[in-house]
Amino acid sequence: MNKKLLFTAAAIPAALIVPTVVGAEVANTVTVTGNNIVNETLKASIENLPANSIVNGYQWYYVDGSSDSTNKPISGATTASFTIPVEAAGKAVFVEATTTNGAKYKSEPRTIKELQLSITAPKINSSSNYAVPDELVQVAGAMVTDDAGAKLQSSQITYSYQWFYKVGESFTIIDGATNDTYRIPKDALEKGIKDIIVKVKAKVGSSFVESDVSDVITVSNEPSDSMITEIQTLLLNDNKYNVTSLESFKAEVTALESKYQALSTPAKANVTNYDVLKRAVADVELISKLNEKVDKVNEVEEKDLPKYLKEIEEAYTKFDLLQRSLDLNDALYNSIKNILIDPSHIEEFKEVRRLNQAIVALLAYENSFAKYVPTSIESLQTAVETIEKDIAKLSQNYRATVQNQTILSDAKSDIKKVEQFIKLFDKLSQNDSPSKQVTTAKSIRTSYEKLTYKQLQLVPAKYISTLLQAENAENSQIDRLNIEIESYVGDADESYPIDPSVTTWQSHVNNVNRIINEYKGLTKNSAAKIVGYDSIVTLQKDFKAAEKIIKDMDAYQKLSETPGVAESKLKTNYTNVLKAYNKLTSLQQSLVYNANDFLLNTPNVTVDLNGKEPADKAAALTLKADVDKLADVTKYTFAQFESAVNAATTKYKNLSSAGRKYVTNYYLLTAASKDLSGVKSFHKKVQTAREETDATKQAKKIQTVQTAYAKLPANQQYLAKQQYEDLLNHRLEDGNAPDITKLNNEIAKIVSNDTYTVSMEKINELSTQYNKLSSSDKKRITNASILTTAVSDMKKVESFIKTYEKSFVSSPTTVIKAFAKLTSKQMSLVSPEMRQSIIDKDKDQQQSNEIALKLIESINSLLVKGEYIDDLETKVKEIRAAYDDLSASEKSIVKNYSTLTTAESDLKKVAEVHALYVPSTDDNAAARKAWQTAYGKLSKKVEILYKQMYANDL
Repeated sequence: MNKKLLFTAAAIPAALIVPTVVGAEVANTVTVTGNNIVNETLKASIENLPANSIVNGYQWYYVDGSSDSTNKPISGATTASFTIPVEAAGKAVFVEATTTNGAKYKSEPRTIKELQLSITAPKINSSSNYAVPDELVQVAGAMVTDDAGAKLQSSQITYSYQWFYKVGESFTIIDGATNDTYRIPKDALEKGIKDIIVKVKAKVGSSFVESDVSDVITVSNEPSDSMITEIQTLLLNDNKYNVTSLESFKAEVTALESKYQALSTPAKANVTNYDVLKRAVADVELISKLNEKVDKVNEVEEKDLPKYLKEIEEAYTKFDLLQRSLDLNDALYNSIKNILIDPSHIEEFKEVRRLNQAIVALLAYENSFAKYVPTSIESLQTAVETIEKDIAKLSQNYRATVQNQTILSDAKSDIKKVEQFIKLFDKLSQNDSPSKQVTTAKSIRTSYEKLTYKQLQLVPAKYISTLLQAENAENSQIDRLNIEIESYVGDADESYPIDPSVTTWQSHVNNVNRIINEYKGLTKNSAAKIVGYDSIVTLQKDFKAAEKIIKDMDAYQKLSETPGVAESKLKTNYTNVLKAYNKLTSLQQSLVYNANDFLLNTPNVTVDLNGKEPADKAAALTLKADVDKLADVTKYTFAQFESAVNAATTKYKNLSSAGRKYVTNYYLLTAASKDLSGVKSFHKKVQTAREETDATKQAKKIQTVQTAYAKLPANQQYLAKQQYEDLLNHRLEDGNAPDITKLNNEIAKIVSNDTYTVSMEKINELSTQYNKLSSSDKKRITNASILTTAVSDMKKVESFIKTYEKSFVSSPTTVIKAFAKLTSKQMSLVSPEMRQSIIDKDKDQQQSNEIALKLIESINSLLVKGEYIDDLETKVKEIRAAYDDLSASEKSIVKNYSTLTTAESDLKKVAEVHALYVPSTDDNAAARKAWQTAYGKLSKKVEILYKQMYANDL
């Protein structure tokens, strides 16, 4: 094989390569297969071309003469396949194939069959055999086919139309009517266009075919006219349908509605009384549905029956006279009357009055407070449930007349709140720690104080007892801690009332730490009852300060017993420990149990001057003896101590350097000098406080002096004591100084048995006193929380009193509701006179109002089985006058007031329709028509009333 040829051929589709067929007969022509019919497909075959020919193009031609130059190539026909177009009908076609080397091969011509068209007669689409003026009619049918077998496509067929109308016995064209639709002129009948036909012509390619004419359709108003006539038969008059049975009438209007909907839009527009048919359809539907609802009344549950019956009654009431004419012989109306059974007014009213009294009897009043007669939540619950069950047995109308049902709702709310309060005790257990019991009790107490007086009376006494026990759970602990603190600090001034030793030291430290830890575990209120806590904290600190000195003294003792220790080292150690000891306060020194052993074990100091004695040795030894005396300050007054220190200091300065070495206790003189300086500084503070002339300011300065005195070392405290006590004993008297104890006791007494025992003015007075206290004095008021709650309650009561003064006369209910929201303690702050006035007004509103109840009964009597009583107008006027005389609160009881207003409205309607009445005469047809129209709109109930009042009109 030629590789170059193979390569070239690889780029050409395999289907175009003609294989070499060994032994086949070769003809240098292209063959064509397929039917020679329009829309069929012809296919070129190249099997007879020379071997290895590669075809790369086709062209189909129309044969147009004997010369190739006159043959016409068919546009777009350039593939092996050729779908025969309609233009090819009756023509000869052939195909030419071209190879890659330019060789051309032709097929034999194929002659395409001529089209033999036929068309069916057209039809005119219309809603009936008639067409009404202005109706748009359309051509249908006119199917085109080829008898030669071509399967024509709709896109290949072109239609043209011509409409004709009949003139005499012939038809003439209608100018311009050349579309597949034709709108009949509105004035067609006036123009004589009564019968119309249409003819259709179809073209396929160059072939034509013309149809026969369509059947005649007549232009007429007959569909609309006959519909109008049939609708007119539905009515006997404007207020009555022509009905013999609902079923047959329903079938009739249903058929007419279907017939109407089948009309064309112009025909529908000509049916001028269609509203009558439309309404008849709707009215039949309403009556039929109401009949079905009445038939199902026995399937309704008892609880839903009142509402169901009311819906039935209201539905029928809305029917006008025309609609009610479908209710033949008032069959539906009578059925409804029979199922609307009136309640037994007399028995129900008796029950309402009994229930009113039972509700009021749930409350009792004493000391201007309201409380429940049942004393437990169980008994109150039973009473409320019993009353509510009896109310539920009443008919719907009478349930609303039971008064004071707010008492029942309040009782249920109070029961729920008390149950919630009791539930809080589930969190309280005697197995809990005292502090946890007190904390839980505090939370319960907060809820307890939010209860109203009525609610409090329902709380069982055992829960109050449990609450008190929990609140006092820390009392025994408080008493024990106070005794222990007293035993440790007492009235400690210069020394603590304990005598610690090396064996008891740690137990004392442990006890003090335990006392402080227990204090920290107490609740805030309990901690406030601990006396001397600050002193025990000071003792804890003093133990730590003393412990260091004790350890240093023990270390010195061991050092002094150690052989070979240098005198200088021993002296230095002793001096340092002594200095530290002298810095302790008197109370701290009282804890140093080894101080005496230390002080008696002074170190020996040898003075070595190489055998040379100074001339002032004797003076130095005398001075040393004087300095030893300074160690015991209790032998001196401050003035004496000052004189002795100054004299010793002068003598020491006058000694020679060698003589001073014999004053081996010079450190005592140094310490004495510091003590003297410290006392002088303290005396200045005392003098400043003593010179203050304002008692209040002096008191603050004395507090500063007291703090400074407590921090002085023991020796300085002794030396400063005289002036310190003189200051305290001669302080200025402050006539305005608060009596903390008295104030605390007065606050404790403002509450007793969950009520306040003092007036709001007294609470305000105590609050003013408390607010003037210093922050430190306020901490001493252990009953401050009682006062804080009282002030909060007082503000709420003041707000309530403003509401009372503003609204009690005009809107007492508002005040009563606000009063009921006050807690028990808050209520006690309201004056007895004000409380009593509220209770009296509340009781007035709770009393059964016989006038209002009788009025309800009178209003109900206006109707008997849905129809008004005779002489309705007179009765309505009497009831209206009685109702207008009621108070606003009494009017609110009359829940059936709408029945009265409806009766008044119906009387007005009857009067208005009667005012239109005129007798039937020839000259007043319009006025008579107006009366009949108005009368026809009356409901059944009002129609019957009209007949009662104006029977002669009918």
